[in-house]
Amino acid sequence: MKIVHVVESTATGTLSVVCMISNRLASEGHEVCVVFSKRNETPDNLSSLFHPSVQLRQFQMKGRPVTSILFGLRRELNSLRPDIVHLHSSFAGFLGRLSTISCLKSAKFFYSPHCISFMRSDVSRLKKTCFIGLEALACLKRSTYVACSESERAIVRRYLRTRVVLVENALDKRVATDHLTASTQEPTRPSSCVVTVGGIRRQKNPELFAEIARLFKRQDVEFVWIGDGDEPAKKALRDANVTVTGWLSRSVAMERVKSADVYLSTSSWEGMPISIIEAMALGTPIVASGCPGNVDVLSHARTGMIFNTAKEAVASLTRMMDDGDFRTVIAEQALDEVRRRFSEDRFFYDVAALYETQMI
Repeated sequence: MKIVHVVESTATGTLSVVCMISNRLASEGHEVCVVFSKRNETPDNLSSLFHPSVQLRQFQMKGRPVTSILFGLRRELNSLRPDIVHLHSSFAGFLGRLSTISCLKSAKFFYSPHCISFMRSDVSRLKKTCFIGLEALACLKRSTYVACSESERAIVRRYLRTRVVLVENALDKRVATDHLTASTQEPTRPSSCVVTVGGIRRQKNPELFAEIARLFKRQDVEFVWIGDGDEPAKKALRDANVTVTGWLSRSVAMERVKSADVYLSTSSWEGMPISIIEAMALGTPIVASGCPGNVDVLSHARTGMIFNTAKEAVASLTRMMDDGDFRTVIAEQALDEVRRRFSEDRFFYDVAALYETQMI
């Protein structure tokens, strides 16, 4: 088969998923092309993340007139003549479907929102209705929605009359080995560390992270945010004595997560956070907000701790820090969950079966 992936968000979890699918398909002998846009946070070594036979074609999907993007993307996809088109994230999903209405009729289209736009909790009801309307408009192009969590599947089914299947996110096998090559030349840190990874933006709720850091008054614990983004939010973090590292290489970031005592997620909404799955695989216990996506990954007090308020987060962090046996049990059960439920093999077989079923 010839499979084309279209992705605008070439960073963090979305990029990890695209790499996983593309590399496995290429290693199985399929012809794979990735049409992508660059962002500020796009890794400089992007090409090295993909199998040598994966074709990369850059096409910027932001910062241009919409009509120019639509016609340009239509030409790009028409020239590739794929059997499968897999669109990733809301922006590429919307443009990719609209741009191919009345063309590529023999190709099968799949759309992975990776946290669909109307899951957002920071927008008004009117804006959420607009997001739903745009998704409904894009449904003029027949495609299969691929939800990454049960929460995402449920909300798509609630608002859209379209086919939606569940393929849970998974762990890139390279996480188990890449972090071992991370640089060991790191600054001296306090004896304990609470870490998170991600863009500093509303979805990740940096203000809540800062509040928890302020409330957690122990001087021997450092709070670290690996990532970059909104300047006022970065200031709020630094004012709370949170160390903001900026974007680090994947291997260094994974080593920092592995060496931390606890991974803290303060997200307000998620699809299914790969950063949490990675932390589970690295043996770092999780304390996470009880938002959609997080609750799809973690089982409270078994594979992690779920909180609903900053005070609950502080209590969970304190228990993790003070009770080594509890922390070890949580980490071991989380690692078992990763091996059983979030393996790359399971993910690939689910996606491949979906493609093959639709091609019949």
